[in-house]
Amino acid sequence: MIKRCSKCILPEDFTGIEFDSQDECNFCKTFHKHIPFGEDRLIKYFDDAKRKKRTYDALVPLSGGKDSTYILYLATKVYKLNVLAYTYDNGFFSEIALNNIQSAIKKTGVDHIFYKPNERTLRKMYHETLLNSGEICGVCGIGIMNSTQKISADWHIPLILLGHSPLEDNSFTSENIYDSHRLRVIASESGNISKKEIDQFLIYPKMNYINTYFHTLTGKFGKKINPLYFLEVPTDIEIGEIIKREMDWTDKSDSDFSKHLDCWAEPFTNYVREKRFGHSRRISQLSNMIRLGEISREKALEIHEKDHSNNEPLNTDQVLSALDITRDDLNKVFTIPSGKYNAYLSRANKIFAWVKELLKSKK
Repeated sequence: MIKRCSKCILPEDFTGIEFDSQDECNFCKTFHKHIPFGEDRLIKYFDDAKRKKRTYDALVPLSGGKDSTYILYLATKVYKLNVLAYTYDNGFFSEIALNNIQSAIKKTGVDHIFYKPNERTLRKMYHETLLNSGEICGVCGIGIMNSTQKISADWHIPLILLGHSPLEDNSFTSENIYDSHRLRVIASESGNISKKEIDQFLIYPKMNYINTYFHTLTGKFGKKINPLYFLEVPTDIEIGEIIKREMDWTDKSDSDFSKHLDCWAEPFTNYVREKRFGHSRRISQLSNMIRLGEISREKALEIHEKDHSNNEPLNTDQVLSALDITRDDLNKVFTIPSGKYNAYLSRANKIFAWVKELLKSKK
């Protein structure tokens, strides 16, 4: 029997977890509900963007999932921004996500573009990163991040509105999978991907957090804003109800509180995380919902058991075929230790993270 926190559902093998004498975990004991930065600050960003009188006030990356659809709803129907919506085709788009994107575009009337990287290069990047590092989400995340910046630069769009939510806090592993230098090392290790292919995929081959910060300050890149951190956000259920009503959004029928219905490889990536680390991202999100009072512990456990990642996803063979990975390869992936490529993180990114934490501690 796995020992779990008495308040949330985090297990005893969760990275960094500690229990007190009442079996309450340190994440619950130190949890503080996020205090919104304030709608007035958010509106100031919007007003400043509108005053620039660009073709678009904001760029909204739209995946067809819950959070990005809600951001598009807020940007267009609540704050009346001129928006360019943009979708990164990662090669794993689900039919339900594509339908949600089409519905959202129709409901809002915004301009929309797809960006699709070279499919052969993308598949090779996925193949190498899964075999060598045990995950593929970093490829997608970096691809989205860099192409978003490229589009904002080309169209001179002052704001980039992201759908990151406080619910996702603590849901990532300790590995910094969104470090471009780390990805370059992983992808080039086998010699199966050329430097030219990697550079073209990255779009900005020498980009790091420091020069990204300065390009944002100078206005080359749009400023990234997470509106859900500024506002009193409705519950996850309420957000779903709003976008179903206002955006003709559709949820998955086989899963409660789905966050990443846009990617049909997501159940597989969670399965791999479960095998490598003993838990997936979903359990952190459910635990945060418990702490926020949005869901009971019993209901969270029920959902967790329903879609528990130790049960191999039905489409595992489909994902393996798409990535040219064998079952023997997959079994080796399960044994890849955490932090294998931590030594290859960008030095500039390390410095940026250190300065950011230092400034935060002095507030």
